[in-house]
Amino acid sequence: MNFLVRPGFEKALAKDDYKLLFGFFTNAGAETGEFAWLTPALKQQYRDIWSAGLTGGCNYYRASPLRPPTETDQGAAGTDIPHSLLTVDLPTLVIWAMNDVALLPELIEGLDDYIPNLTLKKVHNATHWVIHEQPQLVAGYLQDFLTPPSH
Repeated sequence: MNFLVRPGFEKALAKDDYKLLFGFFTNAGAETGEFAWLTPALKQQYRDIWSAGLTGGCNYYRASPLRPPTETDQGAAGTDIPHSLLTVDLPTLVIWAMNDVALLPELIEGLDDYIPNLTLKKVHNATHWVIHEQPQLVAGYLQDFLTPPSH
């Protein structure tokens, strides 16, 4: 996250046919060694989207103080947000990949303190790209969550 907030980092992300961005996909699967889902067709879809511009994606991270601290930026440690502003009062589904190297499993600890009506689905053997790695499982979780109970 701290790399993505650097001024002008979009150029580094686009360099050499988005080599660094594609590296995020494959490095996130380094533990399992599986990223067969990253087909040439899917890579082209990503290229097409990224070629429209990367600033918006980087600005998402630049706008948030919720990032790891550095020597010059306290990140999340320097942010005090009242519990009431972090509470989600709607039924919420969280699908969490347990092998995610960016969003570690420890981050879900205490989540139910902020989301009283939480449905948490832990996906083992999945990385940051769980939507690509296990699309049927994710779709099933979404369908189950969004389907109203029958009376």
